[in-house]
Amino acid sequence: MKTTDPQDELFDLVDENDKVIGTVKRREANRNPKRIHRAVCILVFNKKGQLFLQKRSKTKDTYPGYWTISASGHVRSGQTYRQAAIKELKEELGIKEGFSLKRLGKSLMDYPNETEYETFFQMTYIGPIILHPEEIEKGKFFTLNRKFFQTTLKKMKISPELDYIVINFLQKA
Repeated sequence: MKTTDPQDELFDLVDENDKVIGTVKRREANRNPKRIHRAVCILVFNKKGQLFLQKRSKTKDTYPGYWTISASGHVRSGQTYRQAAIKELKEELGIKEGFSLKRLGKSLMDYPNETEYETFFQMTYIGPIILHPEEIEKGKFFTLNRKFFQTTLKKMKISPELDYIVINFLQKA
């Protein structure tokens, strides 16, 4: 599969306690569950409390064409989780300023193809969202009501991150 994601990008390789033990290239991290690395997931809400979700570009190396959270990405080697979240907001959604990130938590996520520590953030943003076409096919704000959880979401092909967030953060709110 042809991807627009840089396969030589370096991530910090971490142990089960999220301590850095080396580096790993993206191509290996995304294909070897024993290579634990870091990622961020950001939930962007508007002033009405609606959540922005994106449909990933078909050129992404993981979950192409799936609906997922507002913005997400890997933490590059030497970056903090917060620095990576700010980078992803700018890169994917064109959000550069006018926001404050609230950390929701962190979890070790085991997927069939990779294992990563994911730190979850949320924010409220009032301003334009500019989608990066290599990253995102389309995006939309959704009202988080019964219809969304019982009907809309069930019709969508969703990423494991979005599924985790729905179960652990959104349905508990």
